[in-house]
Amino acid sequence: MSAAPLRTAALMACLGLAALAPRADPGGPLWAPTPRLNLPVEEVRPAFAPYAEFCAREAGACDLSGPQSLHLTPERMALIAGVNGRVNRGIVLMADVQQYGVEEYWAYPRSGYGDCEDLALEKRARLVALGFPRGALRLGLAQHRRSLFTHALLLVETDAGTYVLNGPGSEVVLWFETPYNFEARERPDGRWERFDQRHWRYD
Repeated sequence: MSAAPLRTAALMACLGLAALAPRADPGGPLWAPTPRLNLPVEEVRPAFAPYAEFCAREAGACDLSGPQSLHLTPERMALIAGVNGRVNRGIVLMADVQQYGVEEYWAYPRSGYGDCEDLALEKRARLVALGFPRGALRLGLAQHRRSLFTHALLLVETDAGTYVLNGPGSEVVLWFETPYNFEARERPDGRWERFDQRHWRYD
């Protein structure tokens, strides 16, 4: 496959999905979202293999100790949005198979290239460097309601709700304001919770 289709796929999967207002379910919701991500958990699993391999390579990168939520202030939101925008603009999107020769390889985008999980990892590292608590910065996996691409994102747990660092700009929105069905989220203990997909909706 040529580089162009691979790059296009990475762009669509990672940053080509600007936030859209979710459409109402004509049948009526089975559950009502709250500012804090409150999807019913179907099961708890060990970390996904590519992420576990990343954690083994990068000492301390997956440590989620400390406060599991932070007090959100305008100053902190500005820092979060700034990191989100700088990473989105500064990293060139490239699929793992093109850069590493494998389907999935989670890594910091030190080469200046990466896909969506690499950007999420970089955003967390930069926020930690600014003093944000690790326990409030968790990775999530989601699927776009319309294009059906799987996407990795960074979630920030705050006293005002669960915020998502997405792209392609610097926008930071509450989780239910995104165009995604959320599949899984990491837990502070290193395992991942998988959400009940019966609550998924499609555009």
